[in-house]
Amino acid sequence: MTNESGKWADPNYSSVDQSDRTVPVNLRQTGRPDIKLLISTRARKSPYWHLAVEAGCWRGEVYNRMYLPRGYGSDEGGGSGAEYEALTQRVTLWDIAAARQIRVQGPEATEFVDYVVTRDVTRLASMRAAYTVLCDAGGRMINDPLLLKISPEEYWFSISDSDLSLWLKGVNVGKGFDVQIQEMDVSPVQIQGAQANSLMADLIGDMAAEMPVFGLAETEIAGLPVLVSRTGFSGEAGYEVYLKNSSIHAEQMWDAILRAGDKYGLTVTGPIQPHRVTSGILAWGQDVDSEMVPFQVGLASHIPRNKASDYIGRAALEKMRDEIAAGNHPYRLTMVGLKVEGEPLVDYLSDFWLVAPAPDAEPVGYLTSASYAPKIRSNVALARLPVDLAVPGTQVYVFKPSGDSAGTGIPAVVSEFPIE
Repeated sequence: MTNESGKWADPNYSSVDQSDRTVPVNLRQTGRPDIKLLISTRARKSPYWHLAVEAGCWRGEVYNRMYLPRGYGSDEGGGSGAEYEALTQRVTLWDIAAARQIRVQGPEATEFVDYVVTRDVTRLASMRAAYTVLCDAGGRMINDPLLLKISPEEYWFSISDSDLSLWLKGVNVGKGFDVQIQEMDVSPVQIQGAQANSLMADLIGDMAAEMPVFGLAETEIAGLPVLVSRTGFSGEAGYEVYLKNSSIHAEQMWDAILRAGDKYGLTVTGPIQPHRVTSGILAWGQDVDSEMVPFQVGLASHIPRNKASDYIGRAALEKMRDEIAAGNHPYRLTMVGLKVEGEPLVDYLSDFWLVAPAPDAEPVGYLTSASYAPKIRSNVALARLPVDLAVPGTQVYVFKPSGDSAGTGIPAVVSEFPIE
């Protein structure tokens, strides 16, 4: 598995410059991805897991040490293409309980949350949600959760794939804010798709249409107390429903949603990759991780200059912003979108595919997520590339790490978001 330049000879792909990473990693995650994994009680099942399996879930992955459904339907039934059609034409239900809910509650909840996130939460109204970023002292990302502000004394973090509760508790050991930090028995589902607004109106009435984007509402479904947010991870219309006491009431709410969704052709699915990648929605652990800074992944707008109070990482981030403005990027790689030629990708990448500026050049970056997007009839990808290549219209070449076509460059073009 080598070509004349020898760039495929090194199984660790050490020729890829990772000089901006704090921890060198082996980008080539070799080996069969289809072996049977031992998953014990170390990984927790959501209260909806058995219901997802009844609905046809045949595979999942571990996210936040929990099972996360990631595949429904057979190839004969259309596979991922059928899931995409259900999202864009009808409505879908997702078990996303793996986005565990961490509550910060107490007299100094606003002061504490304002200190750990980059945005100014003092300006966020109660019963509103917001995408947030948490960084360490060096400006590298800790998590990018959805923050739900219930009141100035109560916030929920709907977390990405990392132990945010431990970080929050560790920060408060030294700071001593008057707050309680704990995980709750609250498990979210997502209702996403073209008919999501109609289905939610049937479930919770007029408030569904009255809710602004990123709005919150306390209500009931099937007589069960829930918090609803007008948010999602799909690029389509959508809501997230946070069921309280979910370990007790999961079946009752799930069944109520299925019954109400029947007339809309509701389909149970997991997060749908093509729409996410095309829309440029980042996935923690794939596209962004704790070695990245917000400026590398298009999140500069979430790092305000005029925030009144201090927060973790502020000094480092402001220094980086000044360096970027002066044309001296403090990192080598940045996130871009790609349109990739070739046969349609039929599944998730089990390996990082490398990217080079020319067919015979050394690799300089790599894909983080990729999928076939039916809407534009093209493969699409998110990738980390050098800043000088992150210009829409730039031609690059993608290389599979193994298989018959390994070492053969696949043409790709850098694209703006959404990828069209």
